[in-house]
Amino acid sequence: MFTKNSIAAALSMAVLSVAQAGTIVSAVDATVVSGGPGIGDIADTYNLFGLFNDYVSGVTDFDSYALSALHSFEYDGQEWFSNQDTTASVVSYDLGKVQNVQGMAFWNEDGTGAGKLNLLGSTDGTNWFSLLSNLSPTDNTYEANYKADIYNWQSVALRYVKLEMSGCPQTQPASNILTACGIGEVAFNASPTTAVPELNPIGMGALGLGLMTLALRRRRQG
Repeated sequence: MFTKNSIAAALSMAVLSVAQAGTIVSAVDATVVSGGPGIGDIADTYNLFGLFNDYVSGVTDFDSYALSALHSFEYDGQEWFSNQDTTASVVSYDLGKVQNVQGMAFWNEDGTGAGKLNLLGSTDGTNWFSLLSNLSPTDNTYEANYKADIYNWQSVALRYVKLEMSGCPQTQPASNILTACGIGEVAFNASPTTAVPELNPIGMGALGLGLMTLALRRRRQG
């Protein structure tokens, strides 16, 4: 027998939670706050240079791309390093506009990667708030192509993301003579901009049958 409560339950079943899969977005600019200007072009840490497969900013699915994309270990302008003899560095990325962001991919350079990492966000580039702190990026194998570390946080509106790197370089072979912080690439996970409910056919069917039953009952009672 259908009751008001059972119909309400069917209505709840009819609407599923909105998927939170995001799109990958690239920064449009970056600033070396400390430890710079460094070696190489900081733009090469967000312009896809060095990644084996390209993505379309604002279109490509973040998870399917960032979880598998490899960065080349070969240094020929594909990565950025802080100044020689620096063990810490800070870099700020500008996403071009305020948008909802829920995470990032960080390709930690194989030879001079950051040992510790703090992530901060800002809407104006002046006032900052913590996103994640005391992270330990992967100590990628020296002279081997490497994957990204994926960091997620609750979706928040921001335009700028700041990386505070320390403990550079991570433990590496003696052949590595550069004492610096290194970044291969960064990319960001933009949250869905609209929430469109997806209808559950089973729930909608139960709801329709329940409403029909109530309508017939009211006609008989009338």
